Parts: sequence; C-alpha cells; structure tokens
Amino acid sequence: MTQIASFVDLFVWLLVLKTFFLPLFIIPTGSMAETLMGAHATYTCPNCGYEFPVGFHTAGGPNIVQCPNCRYQQPTQRESPTGVRLNKKAGDRIVVNAWPFDIGGALGPHRWDVVVFKNPNEPDVNYIKRLIGLPGETIEIIDGDVWVRKPGEDRLHPARKTPYAQQALWFSYFNQDYLPREPAQDWVGVPVGPNLRHRQPRWPPYSPRWQPVAGEGGWRDLETRTPAFDGLNLARHEVQFVTQPGADAPPARILDTYGYNSNLVIQHFNVTDVRLSSDLRFDGGDGYVELSISKYDDVFFARLRTDGTLTLEHENRARPGRETWGQTKVELVPGEYVRLGLGHADYRVGVEVDGKTVLASNPKEYPITAAEARNRSRLGMAPTIRIAAERVAATLAHVRIDRDIYYTSGKLRDRTAAGGGKPGTGTQGHPITLKDDAYFVCGDNSPASLDSRAWSARSLGLHLRKAYEEGRYDIGTVPASQMIGRAFFVYWPGFLPLAPGGPNLLPDIGRVRWIH
Repeated sequence: MTQIASFVDLFVWLLVLKTFFLPLFIIPTGSMAETLMGAHATYTCPNCGYEFPVGFHTAGGPNIVQCPNCRYQQPTQRESPTGVRLNKKAGDRIVVNAWPFDIGGALGPHRWDVVVFKNPNEPDVNYIKRLIGLPGETIEIIDGDVWVRKPGEDRLHPARKTPYAQQALWFSYFNQDYLPREPAQDWVGVPVGPNLRHRQPRWPPYSPRWQPVAGEGGWRDLETRTPAFDGLNLARHEVQFVTQPGADAPPARILDTYGYNSNLVIQHFNVTDVRLSSDLRFDGGDGYVELSISKYDDVFFARLRTDGTLTLEHENRARPGRETWGQTKVELVPGEYVRLGLGHADYRVGVEVDGKTVLASNPKEYPITAAEARNRSRLGMAPTIRIAAERVAATLAHVRIDRDIYYTSGKLRDRTAAGGGKPGTGTQGHPITLKDDAYFVCGDNSPASLDSRAWSARSLGLHLRKAYEEGRYDIGTVPASQMIGRAFFVYWPGFLPLAPGGPNLLPDIGRVRWIH
C-alpha cells in the first residue's frame, strides 16, 4: 500500500507541475526546424553519408528528398514505387517554463528566446517561434538580419544574437567529413522514369569542394577528409570553396536551403553571413594558416601562426591594405589539433578557438547603417570563403562551412496567409513599431514559417478582432496576454526504427536536449 501511495503522490505532483509550472507541448509543424522538429523522418544521403531530418509538410510526406550537404536528390515512395521509404516520426515533445512570464520583469520574455504563445488566428492553437522583437521597438528585417530601433533611439541597428542563440542558428552548409561520391543535379519537377538521365535538369552539376586559387602550391588531399599543406619553403597559397564544375569556378553561392524543406518549391536567397571552421595541426615550419570569409566588399581573416599568435584582420576591397582588429596568444600542443573558427553574423565578426570566442569586432571599427545594409542587399554577391597557408606543414580535419539563419524578406509567397505576394510585416522596406504590450516572432525555418511576417487581418481570430478594430492590436504581433512561456527542454524527441526500414519503436534518447 505504501508503494501505491507513493505512485499516487508522484502522479499528483507531476500533474500539478504540468498544469501550473511546466506545461508540456508537442511540436506540430516544421516552422522551427532544425531547432525543433515537427512530424519528420531522418534520412541518410547515399551520396555523401550526411544524416538530416526531412519534414512531413503534407500528410503523405514529401515527393523528393534533397541532401543539404551535397544537394543529391531522390524520389520517395510517394513519387515512385522504387523511391526512398521514409519512416515518419512524431514531432519533438517539449517542456515550457510558464511561471516566469507571469512574474515578468527580468524573468519575462527576452529577445532570441524560443517562446510558446496563443495563435493570433486560432486562440485554441499554441504556436512556437523565436522572439525577435520586444514592446515599443521598431523592427525591420534587412538582408536576412533583424534590425531594431529601441524606444528613445534615433536609428536602427543590428540585433545581435546571444551566443547560445547564435550557436543554435548556425546551419551546416558543407562538411568535409561527408564528401559526395558524385556531383548532384536538380531533378525537381522532372518526371521520374527510365529516361530520367536524358532529361534536362534545372541547374548544372553541384560539386562542393575546395579548389586552388592559383595553382595547387603546397596543397594536397583536397578531395579527402584531411586536406594538408606541405610548404615549409613555399609562399602563400590559397584554396577556395566552390560548387560549380570547372577548373576556374567562381566563389560558391551560399543559399538559405534546408533539407527539411525538400518537398517545398521555395525561392532561395543569398546568405552572406557564414562561419568557416577546421581542426588544425601544425607539423612544422614558421609560417601560418589563415581562414578568410567576406561580406560584400569587406574581407576578414583569422591568421594562426606556428608560435601561437592569432590575429583578426580586416580589408576592404575598395581600400586595399589590411588592418588588425585584435590579437591574442593560443597555446599549441605539438602533434595535437586545435579548432579554429571564423564567423560573421549580424555585422559582428568573431574568431573561435576550441568553440570559445577569443577575438571579436566592435561596432566602432565595423560600423554599418540600415541604409547601407539595404543597398548592399541588392548586390547579390556571394561570400568568398578561403583557406591560405605559407611556410608551414599543416593538416586540417573536420573542415566545415555553416551559414547563419536568413530571415526571408521581400514578397511573401502566395501560400502564406498574407497571400498575393504582399509585402511581409516587418520586412525590408516595411518596418513595424510594436505597441507597449506586443512582441514580434519568427520561425527558425524562416522560408516555411507562418509567423509575424505573414499573418493577415482576414484570418485574425475573434479573440483579437475587437482589439484590432479599436486600434489596440496590430497585425503581425503577439500581445503579452497571449504569451504562455519559454520553451527550454526537449524531453521526448521521437522514435528510431528497430532495424533499417522498420517501424519507429526505439526512443531517440540521444536527442534529448536543451533548447536555445
């Protein structure tokens, strides 16, 4: 009897905890992928071995899967009897911390929180998005970045992410650990059949790789997982990330693609916020290895010398000549790797060593205005991503390129609630000033998220209709009264198959995680 009573007590406590303090929710859609997943399948690309989630945006699942690492495409069984079989998994189950929002103040909502709230269109439906705009602020999404003017300020400035949020919003674009066996081509919309290879794909072969800029110099093994530079007596030589075929391919375009969205025909945008990282081991010499990325005409360098000196440097193509923005010392252990990273996001440049930012730009040395950012967004320039070395023997491993989230702006697609290609709320050229009790939210899966940018008056729920008609509510915002809480933990991330191709019956415990 004592044991039964203990179970009853535990049940009651869990019920109270769930009801009043830590509500539990299941993610219904893929608007927050890949931070949080709705109904999806996990698939491993046969061309490069990269594993990625594929969203079930429709009941029957996608017609095609496309690897985000190498762009290899395959039809699913929905498209062809011989296509890929996808085992559908339920969405992530999460815990939400509700009581801090009730208290408010320092415990209330903060920018970049993942929040749960009542859907402005359907009060009985809970939505989950990332909070990017706070009460009283003016919000404008410019070139994929969030720009903010706080109350009392006279201009917009980039809203830079917290370290935890930024880490969650780096999306892997190419990982050297998953090298493709062959170039991929875009067969979306091309009929599947025996004559498939005789039909014309929509773009040329996609061939992600590192290519020498002007002769190989000391670079070798670029087609392997561990590229190396053997140049103890060689001058500077560079390799560049490219995706087009040919010996003189241009810098790769970085697009806001998601493997999760394989089934959706979406206009892709150029992303210029990227991070380049690699494990690095010096095997001899007195020179350096250098990572470099660009943002339009600004080029940034992270140079690590064999004596451990690490510098962050900058050059503007219109004004040749480098300037040093920061310098530090790294402890290098002979024969061991150190992980070096260089990233640009929200007009901030950072250099990482073993995952920790050790050097960063500041707004005074790297100023930017909203007008300049709008003008740059029209240039359509791809970032230049390079690795250089001089007078060293060095080995690289786990070379990886990530892209930052790109909040889609411009014209919204017809499939959104706004419809008709109307400008989105808070998007470039269409800023919004939030009321004193209103918030602005966007999904991490930006091109597939129905959020503040896309809500419309015609679909507004009755619970907000009167406030809207009286001017107390603005379309595209979430009133404070509709906020539920902060999502902070995935306690049940779906199931895994017992065997390849079998039913999903094993709990995927390895993906239990905190939400950032």
